[in-house]
Parts: sequence; C-alpha cells; structure tokens
Amino acid sequence: MLGVLITLLFSVGAACFGHLLVRKLTPSLDVALRIGVSGLVGLGAIGTLTLFVGLAPGGLGSAGVWLVVLVVLAALALAVRSREYKVPLQKPEGVELLFLLGIAVAVLFALVSMLAPSDIIEWDSLAYHLAVPKMWLRDGSIHYISFIHQSNFPGAVDYLYIWGLLWGGQAGAKAFTLAFHLFGLLAVFGFARQMYGQRAGWWAALAWATVPAVLWLSGTAYIDVQNGLYAGLGILFAGLFVRDRLSSCAWLSGIMLGFAAGSKYTGLQTIFAVGVVVAVGLVLSLRVGGSAGAGMPSPNPSRSVRGGGVAGLAVLCGAALLVAAPWYVKNVAWTGNPVFPFFYKQLGGKNWSDWQAAIYQNEQQSFGAGRASPQEGQDYALGKIEPQRLGHAILGLAYQPGRYINPAQTSGQGFPIGAIGVAVIATLLIWLISGRAGPFESSVLGVVLLSLAMWFVLSEQSRYIIALAVPLSVLLGGAVVRLRAGPMLAGVAVVQALVSFYVVKSQRFDAQIQVVMGKVSADEYLAQTTPFSTMALDINKLAHKVALYDEVFGYLLDVPYMWANPGHTSEFGYEKLNSGDELVARLKEVGFSHVYVNFSSSKGDPRFERWMATIGLGGPALPFSAEERAPLMADLNWRVKVLLGEAVAGQRLVPVAQGKQGVLFEVR
Repeated sequence: MLGVLITLLFSVGAACFGHLLVRKLTPSLDVALRIGVSGLVGLGAIGTLTLFVGLAPGGLGSAGVWLVVLVVLAALALAVRSREYKVPLQKPEGVELLFLLGIAVAVLFALVSMLAPSDIIEWDSLAYHLAVPKMWLRDGSIHYISFIHQSNFPGAVDYLYIWGLLWGGQAGAKAFTLAFHLFGLLAVFGFARQMYGQRAGWWAALAWATVPAVLWLSGTAYIDVQNGLYAGLGILFAGLFVRDRLSSCAWLSGIMLGFAAGSKYTGLQTIFAVGVVVAVGLVLSLRVGGSAGAGMPSPNPSRSVRGGGVAGLAVLCGAALLVAAPWYVKNVAWTGNPVFPFFYKQLGGKNWSDWQAAIYQNEQQSFGAGRASPQEGQDYALGKIEPQRLGHAILGLAYQPGRYINPAQTSGQGFPIGAIGVAVIATLLIWLISGRAGPFESSVLGVVLLSLAMWFVLSEQSRYIIALAVPLSVLLGGAVVRLRAGPMLAGVAVVQALVSFYVVKSQRFDAQIQVVMGKVSADEYLAQTTPFSTMALDINKLAHKVALYDEVFGYLLDVPYMWANPGHTSEFGYEKLNSGDELVARLKEVGFSHVYVNFSSSKGDPRFERWMATIGLGGPALPFSAEERAPLMADLNWRVKVLLGEAVAGQRLVPVAQGKQGVLFEVR
C-alpha cells in the first residue's frame, strides 16, 4: 500500500509539472478540466523523460531515480507557491450526490483491481506491460528486447510503470492507471461542464466511468484508458479549434494527440483523422463564414486570428508529431521500422519475417464483424472486407461485445467487460440525426466516424476505440441537457452504468475483493486464476535462464527468460535446425539452463496426442515416421514441437518439475 501512496503522490507532483508546461494555454479552461489536462500532460512528459533517462547506461539506477523524483518535487514546490493553482472547492448537492456515488463506485472497482494481483484476464499486463519494465529494471537500463515485439511500442505511459515497480511492485505500477483515471474523470467532467453546464458535466463523467472497458481497465496495467484520454481530449480540443480558432486549442489538441501517438500506434490514426476533419472544417467555415457557438469562452479574440486557418492546423499537427517523435526515432534506431512490427512488408524490421507478419495480421483481423468468415483453412487476414457489414460492426460493439476482444473472439466468446457499451453508441446516433450539431459537435462527430471507418478496415478491437468514448461521453452530457432525446439518453446511461457494474462485479470484483480483504492469499488467487504462477516458483528456484514455449507470463519469473516460439522472433534460426540434438546445441549456445513447455495450448490440435507419444513422458517414446515428420517440419510452429519431442525422447531435455499446464526440463 505504501508503494500505491507514493505513486499517487508522485502523480500529484507530475500534475504540477504538467501545469508548469501548459499553464499559458489553459487559463480559460474550467478548473476541473485544467487540473485534468495538467495531470495527463505531466504524466506523459515524465513517461517520455524516462526514455531518455533509461537509455543511458545504468540510467534506471539511483541517479536516474533521483533525477525524475527531483523534477516532480521541484514542480510540486513551484506549483504550491503559485496562487493560480489554488482550487476552489464546490460541494455537490442534491441529485449531484447520486452522480458522485456512481463515480465513486467506479473508482472503487478500479482501486480493488489495482490492489489485487494481475491474472490471466489481464493477459497483456503480465505478458508485457509489466514484464518489460521489470526486465529493464533488473538490467538497469532501457534496451532492445528481441523477442517481445511489444517492447517497441510507444511508451509514454508504459515507461511510468518502471518507477511504480521500483518503489511499489505491481500495485505501485498499476496505481499510475488509477491516477490517469482520476485526472481523466476531472477532464471529462470539466470539459462537458464548460461546454454545456454543470449537469452535463456529471452525466459525461458518469458515462465515461461506466463504459465497461474503462471500468475494467482502469485498475490494470493496460494503457488503453490512458491512450483513450489523450486521443479523446485531442479530438475535443480540435473541435474547439474548428469552432473558435484559438491557438491555445490547436496547441492543446496537438499535445494530447502527441501523447496519444506516444503511448499507442493507434494515436497516429487519430492524428490523421483529426487533421483531415479540421482541414475540412476550416474550408467549410470559410465558405459559410462560420461563427463560434456557445460553450468555452474566448477571452482573447485576437488569439483567434493568430491561431486560425492553415497556421493553426500546422501547429496542431506539428505539435502532435513533435511530442510523439522520440518513440518513433527510437524504433528506427532499434528495428529500422518506426511502427514495428506493423507494415513489415513495406518498412521491414529486425528479427521479424513475412511468416510472422502474416500470423500477426491474421490475428489482428480476426476481431469484429466486418469481414466475411474465411473458408476452412483460410486466414482471417485473407477474408474479404464487406462494406455492408459496417453498421453491424459498429452497432455490434453494443450488443455482441465478445466479438471485439480476446479470447475466442471469432465465436463471440471474448470477455464482455471489454465492451464499449450502448450509451456512447446511442449518443453517436442521436447527435447524427438531431440536426442540432454545431461546428464543435460536427467536427467531433466527423473524427469519430472517420476513426470508425479506419478501425473497420484495420482491426475491430474494442480496446482500440476507447478513445472515441471520451468525446462521445462529453456529447452525451450535452445531449442530455440540450436535445429532445436527452431524457431517453439519460435513461440509457443509467441502465448502462448499472449493467456495467453488474458485469464487472461478477466477472472480476467479487473474486478480487477476497484477495484485497485478506480472505484469500495472493498466491492462492494466482494458483486458481493463473496456472503458470505455481510453476514460476519452481523455475525461480531451479533455473538460471529459461526458454518459454507457448507461455508468455514471464513477469512472474525472477530469472532471465525468452519467449522462444518462432512467432516471437526470427533470431533463433529454427528453420536451420533439423534434430533434437541441434536444438539443444542452440539452446546451450544462447545460455539456457532450462526449457518450459506449456502443453495446454496444443490440446485442441488433432496432432497433439500423436506428438505427446513421441515425447515419451508417460511411457516408451514412439517417434514420428518419416512420412509423419516431413509435413510437420514444413510448418515452423510444429517444427519446433517435433524438435522438442526428439530432444526429450533423447534425454537431452530432462523433466525436473511439472505443473498444471506444462513441464520444466533441464537442458543436458
């Protein structure tokens, strides 16, 4: 718990740092929005600073820690001395207390999830969001990791977890997500309040807090909520720029979009969508002589002239690209591809191949309802995009969420807590047919629609469009107080909140609260939810360095490891290995003392039983015949399994421990 408190205090200091960076751009903002923006900018800036600190040899040692902490403390001291940072408190009254209660329940869910151990449902938390920072901390610096391609993803958010792990372990790292969530709630509330009034602010904040995916992810080490806040606020400030031509709005939009692209590749799509819509909006306003609408004030009209037109658009896009640039420059230096491993065929990349790129593309395009179901044996990536499915794909976010998130997304069995929810989808439809959208709303809706079109073509994962829930939540607040359909939409938002609470409570909260309250130990909880956790204890005792096959939860290990499957890296050279002895020789060359094989992932394959017979763990080994072996060796995934089986049968890999899903072997 001490680590959590340190992270939250650190985040307050980061907000002060952010305030110093953007205070000249925010004097006209609602105070809640101003605090939220300062917090988000400060955390993103510290995350980016961590890149430069960590790249230095030993940069994540004590000197680097003190550098980052001193920056935050100095900002905190300066901000405390500044009168402009004093916040007038306004006590909620009447029905506002109900909104506050709903939001507090959402925050409680996040707090419990943050304190509970990450489990198999938080797949990416364990696979790389926490695992990669842990590896860098162990090594004392940030460096290239060949076998986790996600380590090349932009890290303005992920790199903050380095500090959280350092002083507070897993909970200390995940507390940064909670801090982002709190700043985001203030920002959404403040934006809607300034645009549409106090009541709209409460509706917007409740809508955002109870988007099912947000309710789930805000207590994890995933970065989709954080990225969504950056991208969503970038969209909102861009809409204000189209309406008011304030240079401050162009700068704020660009900075937010820069951190969006600096935390996830999808931020680049948002920059593109915003750039296109803003350009169109500027052209249309010139033709009709558009005027500013009601909402956010323009205290200095002269700034509108200086920020208008092409110059403002250039500021917006330029600021976004400048803020995001360090992450893409690093990628070019490490892999030769700024968006590695995407667009491998066009841009290339290190330790990757066409075969791996095809597997990755197929997995990305297996989500949603936009593609025709592939024929038997055909990849989803080859499935034809069917434009007539666009409406089904978008509306399906509300009524069949299991198609848009792992696992088993192709059969609609993904976790329902990854849904976007019906409230924000209804908001989009209501504003589109209302006829009441002004320049601000039209610009925001334009970006949302263009973003959905790109999402439909590229990868229909619900987590990839959480950003759109931010502006739609603000528009929900506006619709409730301004549109005839407002009362109906308010009812939908309340139902969505209740359903979200029920789904996340039953799927996550009920089990997690048992751990947080001490009724179930963390080890017992992990043993029940994450089978590899018990095997990890044996690996930590027995191994010096372990190769993991069909297992990615290396965060649970305290010894060096590698994802050894061929789909993760091409450096191992499996295509050149032809026997179990050659595989063992390569394992020794790389320095592995042990190998762990997770057998559960292969059980659905009809070849599994025959393969297990060749290993001989339960009796005499029955090797493949030449006719059986040849087609398996032609498939790189099965080639590795064949070689592993031969190495075990030849006693070059000797079992030393067995778990629920796999076996640990010693390399001989």
